[in-house]
Amino acid sequence: MQEFRTGTPPTVAGYVRLSRDDNRRNYSSIENQKAIIRKFAEQNHMTLYEIYEDDGFSGYSFDRPGFRELTAHLECVDVIAAKDLSRIGRHNAKVLLFLEEMEQLGKRIILIDDHYDSLYSDDDMIGIKTWDNERHVKTTSRKVKRIKKMEQENGTLKSSPPFGYIRHPLNRQLILIDPEAASILNLEKELYLEGNGMRRTAQILNARGVPTPTMLQKERYEALGLPYQRQISSAWSSSMVRDTLFNDYHNGVLRTHKRERTSINGPDRKVPRNQQYVFPDHHPKIFDDATSRLLLEVKESRCRCRYRGQKKHINLFSGCLYCADCGCKLTAVNRPGRAKYYICGTYNKKGKQFCDASHMIREDTLIHALLTYLALCRQSLADVLDRLELSDLKQDVYSVRDSIRRTEAELDRVRSELNTLLDQKIRELAARPSMKDLIEESFSALQADRMERICALQQKLDTLSGTSSECSSASDPVLSRTPSRILDSILEQKTLDRADIEILVQKIVVDRQGNADIYLKYNLDPHETPAIGTAKSSTGPAKSAPGHTRSGMDR
Repeated sequence: MQEFRTGTPPTVAGYVRLSRDDNRRNYSSIENQKAIIRKFAEQNHMTLYEIYEDDGFSGYSFDRPGFRELTAHLECVDVIAAKDLSRIGRHNAKVLLFLEEMEQLGKRIILIDDHYDSLYSDDDMIGIKTWDNERHVKTTSRKVKRIKKMEQENGTLKSSPPFGYIRHPLNRQLILIDPEAASILNLEKELYLEGNGMRRTAQILNARGVPTPTMLQKERYEALGLPYQRQISSAWSSSMVRDTLFNDYHNGVLRTHKRERTSINGPDRKVPRNQQYVFPDHHPKIFDDATSRLLLEVKESRCRCRYRGQKKHINLFSGCLYCADCGCKLTAVNRPGRAKYYICGTYNKKGKQFCDASHMIREDTLIHALLTYLALCRQSLADVLDRLELSDLKQDVYSVRDSIRRTEAELDRVRSELNTLLDQKIRELAARPSMKDLIEESFSALQADRMERICALQQKLDTLSGTSSECSSASDPVLSRTPSRILDSILEQKTLDRADIEILVQKIVVDRQGNADIYLKYNLDPHETPAIGTAKSSTGPAKSAPGHTRSGMDR
């Protein structure tokens, strides 16, 4: 390489890069590359402006923070120096284009180990070198893809387990249920089956102080003394509820090959479900098969509504009432001074020309019909109900008391930190009284931060204590009981809630006279069902209507 000895010393900017793959292959470290550039600049009487670095970035992509910073400061330098061509990049076309752009801008590129200087370049092999550097990346990518595909086909989970699970501390291949996360999932399930949507469920979780998945994961890392680099979500959202509640991993199913890349460093694309690798009974279940099916059925049965105001009414039968003529779902109507009733959605939106009857039925009529039907057929359903179990896992549901205990523990920890700061401050003042002002200033910000957190935690604790008293009379989790006990509780109390209907009722079909045909879930098929009201009893087809009766009721 020619030395620069005349005129004003040129200003050189160094660039160093190391990817994880390069590190495994024993390429020169970042510090070694910097030492090479500094020595070169000193030997050639150059002024070193700055050395830009990208540690852990692939050379195939030119979207690197250090490289972007270098190109932003080109007006300050005359020469760009790097150890070799592969440090600039490993994308054939982009490297050649970069060299051409620098030549047009009058900037010199010096590659020390490759003995390349763009000002005196007569190297006709530069294109072959860039091609070989790119070939190395593509070969490595193919090998990595092949290994990952083999792991996916064998059912190996390489990423962190989803929310609700942890790895065994000694055997990393063994997946265990995280009790605290599982209790939160059971709470989500209970709230959703009570008739709350995903957005409302998220609001209730936030009001009860339930920690989010990232908050729990951060605590796991800190307990092991590890830093947690991901962004932390401090509040639940509807998408968070959807992703945690409707993941078949909680049903013991492992799915691999869910996403793939078509190019190196390109965007991921979703793989169709029929092309994924599925491994049932791969790990312990949080939700059993019946519970998972129930959640999906409820999700499919609910109407999509873009209303984002405050929900004022709980519609017990919303999503399970159907028009006997057009098949549309019935819509709840809540008017002041009138009993709640349901009418055909087509009739309500489009008028008589699309459905010539309203199919109106009152909610109290439906409740009476369903309770009467369940009471009359209770004995004939007993054998079937006793064989059903909605959840084999009697796990706890996360309660407000759990949030209170967690907040109290956090409050004690922050108070302990504040006491430690005060003790340390006193010792510093006693040891160096002449530096009192500096010590006071140093500790004031830390003390203010701890005091602010203590006030926030105390306020949260007061709020949770009020919520706890409101929830103290709440019933036991619905899915911790068998269907027969649920039915007995309904008949004893003579009341229905949304969760009871979600668990027992498949659908209710209403004709134009206001007669309701009730269809039950779980293949409940009473052989002789008594008549309800004045209409004749009937039993529907076994496949689509396992338990079915018609109730003729006045509207």
